[in-house]
Amino acid sequence: MFSTIRDKLLNVTKTVPLFSSNSDKSQVQCAVNLNAGSDILTRYQNEWEVIHSTNEENAKKAEEAADLIAKVTTKIQRDKESLGVMTHLLSNSNLMLNISNCTKQIEQLYRGFSEVEEGLLQLEDLIDTVEFESMKKQHRYHLQQYKARKEESLKTFETSLQQKHDRTVADLEDKKKKELEERQKVFHEAFKNDLEIFKNFGTIPKLDLPKKQPSALLEEIQVDYDEKELDQFFEDNE
Repeated sequence: MFSTIRDKLLNVTKTVPLFSSNSDKSQVQCAVNLNAGSDILTRYQNEWEVIHSTNEENAKKAEEAADLIAKVTTKIQRDKESLGVMTHLLSNSNLMLNISNCTKQIEQLYRGFSEVEEGLLQLEDLIDTVEFESMKKQHRYHLQQYKARKEESLKTFETSLQQKHDRTVADLEDKKKKELEERQKVFHEAFKNDLEIFKNFGTIPKLDLPKKQPSALLEEIQVDYDEKELDQFFEDNE
């Protein structure tokens, strides 16, 4: 386009001298501004470059828009097909019924979970109770063992005290028995002496007992005498 305009302008400049005479040659050259065509040509060239660049950018944007439209169209077509399938399933199948059944089953499972959770809490309480009872039994068992050990220790101590008491009583009885035997021996010797004196003199001497000598009970005194001697004594007196 611009090259055609430029050619026309060149042709015009070439044909001008042909139609003019030598006399008005200087007038024609002064009246025509040859630089005006160059400026116009530069202006159109610049505008053409801008338009060409704009067209290229528009072409790229058009391609991008076409790709985007293709993607949107594909997505819309896919969604349309999916919607058709869903509509078909909803209208020609038991999907709604199955969804309702699933919802009911989920509610039943939720109630079951609640019951299981409550059962687990009760089980934890039961386990705590059983552990507490077991701990009580263990403490009771240890207490019984402690009590048994203490009772055994007490019995051993009582047995020791009883043995000690028995030894003390036995020692006292032995001591008392020895004292009684000594008294009995003394009284027996005195009786024999009195009996000899009575045989010889016919009288019984008076005994001078020490004032501080402990008195003996009559039932505690046992006189050891010989019945033959006593019988012989009475026979002689007769």
